[in-house]
Amino acid sequence: MRRRKAGKRALVVALLIAAIACGSAAAAVIPVYWANLHARLAPVAGTTHAGRFAGTLLVRFGETDPAEPSDPAPPGHSQLTWKLSLPALHGAMSASLRIRATKDAPAVSRTLCASCSTTANGTLNLTVDQGMRIASSGAVIVVRTASATLRGPVKVSPQFVAQSAR
Repeated sequence: MRRRKAGKRALVVALLIAAIACGSAAAAVIPVYWANLHARLAPVAGTTHAGRFAGTLLVRFGETDPAEPSDPAPPGHSQLTWKLSLPALHGAMSASLRIRATKDAPAVSRTLCASCSTTANGTLNLTVDQGMRIASSGAVIVVRTASATLRGPVKVSPQFVAQSAR
């Protein structure tokens, strides 16, 4: 319980810094939040083997900048780069990211991979709101096969809030 409060405290501090940066920064600066994510995917049914999820979440606040189309996560968007390490299970595996609901937004389920291998990876574009809900430890990874299910809450290690020039 103490660990979760520390993570929320770090998130609140990061958001406060981002809000201050948005209010006082010049128009050419975009606040950025970056966090490492991980989850242990524990067996729920059909197997005794566990899996792992690792990822990096990048949230860029602000307006989009058409001059920088090559940005990994344009301003006002979030990007999740992820990797799964799964046990060899029978049947096709699918993995999804489930983001919890808040009073202002419904729950969201996004597919990470529909036919996963034992080592799958990829990138997922999200809204800022979805990225911030993940950053506040509000997400779960679920892996399913016809005969087994793995599940684990996403844990967050906030890294920093920085400012990138447009």
